[in-house]
Amino acid sequence: PRINKTFKGSDPSWANACVGNNGFTGYWGYANGFSKAANLLINQVLQDQGRTYYVDEFIYPVCFNMRHSVELRLKGAITELLLLEEKRNRKLEFDLVGSHDIGNIWKFFSEKSNLIDNRYININTRLNTTIMDIAEIDATGQTFRYPLDTESKKHLVNVSTISFINLKQNFSELELALDELHALNIYLSEEYFYNTFTKKLSRKNIFEIASKLPNVNQWKE
Repeated sequence: PRINKTFKGSDPSWANACVGNNGFTGYWGYANGFSKAANLLINQVLQDQGRTYYVDEFIYPVCFNMRHSVELRLKGAITELLLLEEKRNRKLEFDLVGSHDIGNIWKFFSEKSNLIDNRYININTRLNTTIMDIAEIDATGQTFRYPLDTESKKHLVNVSTISFINLKQNFSELELALDELHALNIYLSEEYFYNTFTKKLSRKNIFEIASKLPNVNQWKE
């Protein structure tokens, strides 16, 4: 068999990345790598003030990494949502492999999650503006990947400048909100595991209703 001399391990061992069955291959692991790469580049460009690391060149790998990390995070969130619905004995279907339009991915997650549990509404509202900004500028991940689209038309002709400072601020806020979404998914997954819900009500809804009821002795009235 052919030996790949480029993508292989070597000494020292600390420099060897674990991949495939020897590593973590989930959506969140991939997403973290792309987002951290984007942040490293943003910080390096800002620290250098564009003297050596030119903003006009680095804008493309930065925005590509940012956008791709968000797509992966959303697909990870959908995966968690599908598992949540399984615990409710309901089935959701979404083409995680074939779907790359971040607007469609976000539309599916936000609409379905809001219907499943109203605790998603607040975090989805916080996420919506920036994710829709990304969807508007680079729906399918091609804008910052190639200078021309599939019809040989130039990308970004309606955008003259993009601020690295603005990117850093908005992307940092988006990452924090996506981390909170991930934490909420994990929390709800554990909560629904105990089957303390009805067909239409979550455990939180049941507690809210119970807190509004009068003393049991007054129920007849």
